[in-house]
Amino acid sequence: MQAADRTLTQDLELMLALAKEAGDLALSYTLKGGAEAWNKTGGKGPVTEADLAVNRLCLNQLQTARPEYGWLSEETLDDPAARAKSRVWVVDPIDGTRAYINGDPHWCIALAIVEDGEAVASVLYAPALGQMYSARKGAGAFRNGCVLRASQRKQEEGLRLIANDGVVTHPSWPEPWPTVELARPKPNATLLRMAFVAAGDWDATLVLGEKADWDVAAGAVLVTEAGGRATTHLGEPLVFNQAVPAQRSVVASGNALHPLLVRRAEVVKIPDPQARADQPLPVPTEPKRMNSANTGKQLLHIVFGGELKDVTGVEFEDLSQIDFIGAFPNYQEAYDAWKAAAQRTVDQAEMRYFILHAHKLLDPATGDHHHV
Repeated sequence: MQAADRTLTQDLELMLALAKEAGDLALSYTLKGGAEAWNKTGGKGPVTEADLAVNRLCLNQLQTARPEYGWLSEETLDDPAARAKSRVWVVDPIDGTRAYINGDPHWCIALAIVEDGEAVASVLYAPALGQMYSARKGAGAFRNGCVLRASQRKQEEGLRLIANDGVVTHPSWPEPWPTVELARPKPNATLLRMAFVAAGDWDATLVLGEKADWDVAAGAVLVTEAGGRATTHLGEPLVFNQAVPAQRSVVASGNALHPLLVRRAEVVKIPDPQARADQPLPVPTEPKRMNSANTGKQLLHIVFGGELKDVTGVEFEDLSQIDFIGAFPNYQEAYDAWKAAAQRTVDQAEMRYFILHAHKLLDPATGDHHHV
């Protein structure tokens, strides 16, 4: 075995052990009532304390093991200088954070190695599904130790597709789609979609929109090593760790089906992320809690809690027992009150506290709606 292959094999063993530890860490938050969650700045979606804890764990172990590798992660401020290396760790601490928050099992820990722009090794672990995926360039792809094989379907009719419904039903397609089977419910985690394609569970996945490298790299190795193809919707190769670490779109499927999907999808106009390479860097990706600026406005935020019938829903056992904490003029004060109340319920899994931002008020006397 050549030295480079031996190193990748060692890296894969490291990633397998780390993914299991990271998955256990993420699950530990669900056992104590759920991870604290908030929205990222810039409308970049939710993040939880579990995302950040997993990110810290991975950063420490991977950079300690291979300090010569670069680093790119969803939950770390992107530093082009830090990833200006031949080999780079590409990490998504929790892909599918919304699913994680909602108690949906379709989320995963994703670790990948990119070498000179190509994803060459990866581990993807879905703890709530009990599925561990791994792949290394030239050595195949596996799920829980079993070899993966992508679908051999050769026609679009009857295609088993993971995509948004609108991808198929949108009226602007020059050529209507044939009858296909869409995944319902659809996993939001792009990496899990790609893993399911690599395993042959589904024939293809199609994402007609920009995805960050950490959303794609680990899945690309799995699909390729399972005998499939993963490209942009134009058939372009997925080149990682470019100036802007993102892909314009993703098409992943078996080899025979892939050109048919590219032919159909290539009419869609999606900008190349690299066109933004000369623009100023975006706002930091390191998540921050939402803060309300002192604008003088008194906006109604109500903090309350109660015992839920089911921790994944919002139905209370007894509305007469609702614990009303108070009404607050801004999010920060409401958040502080929520946190103080929530900390008292560590051992009561069904007892949850919430912040209600009242953005529309109804005047029963007049029927008028007052918008905040």
